[in-house]
Amino acid sequence: MPAPLLTTDDLGSLLIFEKLCDDWVREVHKFNSQRKKKSNFVVFRNCENKKVNSLEDLKEQLEDTSFLDTAEFKSAFSHDIVSNKVGANKIARKAAKAWMIESAGRKVGSKPKVVKAAVPDVVKVTPVKKIPVKAAAPVKEAAPVEIAAPVIEAAPVEEVAPVEEAAPVEEAAPVEE
Repeated sequence: MPAPLLTTDDLGSLLIFEKLCDDWVREVHKFNSQRKKKSNFVVFRNCENKKVNSLEDLKEQLEDTSFLDTAEFKSAFSHDIVSNKVGANKIARKAAKAWMIESAGRKVGSKPKVVKAAVPDVVKVTPVKKIPVKAAAPVKEAAPVEIAAPVIEAAPVEEVAPVEEAAPVEEAAPVEE
C-alpha cells in the first residue's frame, strides 16, 4: 500500500482543508511549538503529493488560474476557527481523509460535512402563559422615630489643682550601634 498523502503529524496540525479543483487542495496548518503557537502556515498540495507554499507557485503549476482570482480563502484567524480549534481540526481531518481516499481512486460513500454557522432568518418565540398574581397584604407603616433632646451639662468641670510631675525626666545617653 502506498504511503498516505498526509501523515499523522500533518493531520494533527491541520486547521483548514479546502479543495481548490480536482487535483489541488489548500491546507492551513498550525505550529505545535510554544514559541510559534499563534502562527500558521499554508500548503498547496496536489493528488500526486506535490507541495507548493505560495499562491504564485501554485499559479505556475496550474494551466487555468482564473478561478483563483475570485476565490475567497478562509483564514485561520476567522472567528469559527479561533473559537473552536479542536472542532476545526476534526472537520479538516475528515475532509482530508475523504480527499485522500478519492484521490487514490476509491469511491467515497459520503461527502465530508462542511459546517457553516447559519443564522436563522426568523426566530420563533413561544407565547408565555400569563399567571394572575394575588394581591399582597397591605404594608403597615412603621411608627415615627422620636428624636431625643440634646444633653446639656449641668455644671462645667473646674480644675482644682495643677498636675505636678513627681520626678523630673532625665535624658539618657545616646545609644551607639
